[in-house]
Amino acid sequence: MERKNKLFACVLFFVALVFIIGLCPSPASAQDLVRLGGELYIPEGEQANNTLVLFGSTRIDGEVWQGTVNIFGNTKINGKAGSVVAVGGPANITGSTWDLVVVGGSAAISGEVNGNLVVVGGSLHLTPSARIDGDMVVVGSTLAMDPGAVVTGSEVSLTLEEALAGQIGQWFKGHPFPGPLSPAFWWRLANLFLTAVVLVIISILFPKATANTAGELAKRPLPSFLWGILIAFLAIPTTILLIITILGIPLAGLLWLALACAYFLGFAGLSSLVGKKTLTALGIEQPELYLSALLGAIFIGIITLLPYAGVLVGWLLKITGLGAAVVSLANRRHA
Repeated sequence: MERKNKLFACVLFFVALVFIIGLCPSPASAQDLVRLGGELYIPEGEQANNTLVLFGSTRIDGEVWQGTVNIFGNTKINGKAGSVVAVGGPANITGSTWDLVVVGGSAAISGEVNGNLVVVGGSLHLTPSARIDGDMVVVGSTLAMDPGAVVTGSEVSLTLEEALAGQIGQWFKGHPFPGPLSPAFWWRLANLFLTAVVLVIISILFPKATANTAGELAKRPLPSFLWGILIAFLAIPTTILLIITILGIPLAGLLWLALACAYFLGFAGLSSLVGKKTLTALGIEQPELYLSALLGAIFIGIITLLPYAGVLVGWLLKITGLGAAVVSLANRRHA
């Protein structure tokens, strides 16, 4: 039971990270830094509140009090940082962090992780000076642990095959919520997190389209749902007709690419709307779009994990988002 509780607590920081970044008051002397490309560098002796870097590198020699997020870039922590998330790139920790999550990249740790460590789909190397004060979870990744490295909490290592095992059968059982010791639990958690990352990227790269989609959802939710149903209903027969014509096969590919883009744009708009309403209700005026999208994605993801009803509710919400995205893009083109 103690092991189970530790594992469950290990992953709760995914949700806590949202509140750390979005809900805690910012100190007057610190700031939130967002960078697209290039290098974000915090020199020794300087501080920041939160950092977010897309397609660039992050180097922290100073201190980041709350959250450090890097997507598709290099992350190097020589100083101190709060919760650190690295997606699609390597993370090198020679200083100290609180929780650390690395998805789809390598992690090399010779410093301290004072919270929990999660590595998904990459590699992990703990040098002799590494110290992990919380739990360590490795999913679909290689682990190299040198003598002298210390992990004080639980250690869980799953292969990708173990994480995927039984996932399809869950759908036929109503998609019940698995226990923290189940590989399906970690697979769904990683899927939720990666989806949230994609939606944050969309909200940063296409803020106007995301905001327009959210506005369409807020003003006309029922028409958005009906349009989404119609688009989803026509997608398969249209694809079949294009494939039958042979010459239309490339068009079928473009159709599904366009649908995928509209789907994720709709999901980003839906998440930002849910997140903004939540943050506004908590007294945060004019929250950042990417923070709203992150919080909304977490909330919607948790809802979809509920047995039976979660699958249906998630499907209805995403179909509505798809319809809103297509309508908002059509309106923009018409204007």
